[in-house]
Amino acid sequence: MGRRRIDDTSHPDQSLTNEFWLRFSDNPQPPMREKIIYLTMDAVAERGPANFNSAEVCDRLGITHPMVNHYFDNRDGLLAVTAFVVYDRHIRSLWDAVAKAPADPVKRLKAWMRQQVNSTDIMGGWGAVLNYPHTSLTVTTLLDHQFRQEINELFEWNLSCLGILVLDLEKGVASALPSSIDSELRTSLARQSALVAKVSSVAWSSLGVAVWNAGRHLASAQVPEAIAQREALIEAHIDQVVNSL
Repeated sequence: MGRRRIDDTSHPDQSLTNEFWLRFSDNPQPPMREKIIYLTMDAVAERGPANFNSAEVCDRLGITHPMVNHYFDNRDGLLAVTAFVVYDRHIRSLWDAVAKAPADPVKRLKAWMRQQVNSTDIMGGWGAVLNYPHTSLTVTTLLDHQFRQEINELFEWNLSCLGILVLDLEKGVASALPSSIDSELRTSLARQSALVAKVSSVAWSSLGVAVWNAGRHLASAQVPEAIAQREALIEAHIDQVVNSL
C-alpha cells in the first residue's frame, strides 16, 4: 500500500455540502486551504481561540493533520491568517451595509453603527483575538507581522469613510465614498480635530455596545429586563449618539 498523500481526503463530514460553503463565498467547492480557513472561522466564532483544535477541522474535512502545517506552518499561523480574513470581512461588511442603506446621511450612519453590532456578534470568539490581543498574544503577533500593512489600510479606509459620514450628517448630504484608502483624503480629515473627536466617539461607542452585545455582558445577561430590552436599548444608544453629533 502506498503512502497517503498529504492532500488525500477520506470520510469528510457530510454536512459540508455546496450550500454550506456558499455561506462563505460564491464558490460551492472552494480550494482546500480556503475550506480550512472557513471551518476555523466557524469554530473560533463558536468556542473562542483558546478552545480551538485544528485537528478537529482536519477531521471534518477528511484530511491529514499535517495539512495545517503545509498551508499555515502551524495552528497559530492558521489562526493568524483566519483572523485577518475575519477582520477584512468585518470592515467590508460595514460598508456593504452603508451601500444598501437609503441615500440619507442619518440612515447611512445608523446602518454603519448597527452593522458594527451585528458583525461583532457574528464574529463571536474572534472578538477576543481582534479586540483583546493579549488574550492570544502569539496569534496577534503573527497577525501583526504578516498583515500589518493590509490591516492599517483597512483601518484607515474605515475611519476615513466614517469621517465622510459624519461630515455628511452635518451637511445633510450623502457623498460618494472611496473604495480604498486615499492618502490625501486621510490627511485632510485627520487635520480636522473636531471631526476626529466625533469619529472617535462614534467608533468607540459603537465598539463598546457591540462587544457588550456579542459577549452577553456577564452581569446584565442574567437580568430579565436587560435581556428583554436588548434590541431597544441598542437602537436607543445609536439614536442618542447620532443625535449628539
